[in-house]
Amino acid sequence: MTTEPPLGVIPKWLHDERRTEDIAAAIERRISARSEIPLEWFEEYNNLIKHQVKK
Repeated sequence: MTTEPPLGVIPKWLHDERRTEDIAAAIERRISARSEIPLEWFEEYNNLIKHQVKK
């Protein structure tokens, strides 16, 4: 009987893609609520996009 190996981690490219979508959605929610958006969100979003474009 063979057993499957334990589940590993999500690939970085997929994590980054999902994180980009999550940040964009969070920014949109803040805009709709007319709330301030942390600058760190923009910085992280821009860094993620920059690395996704380089692929």
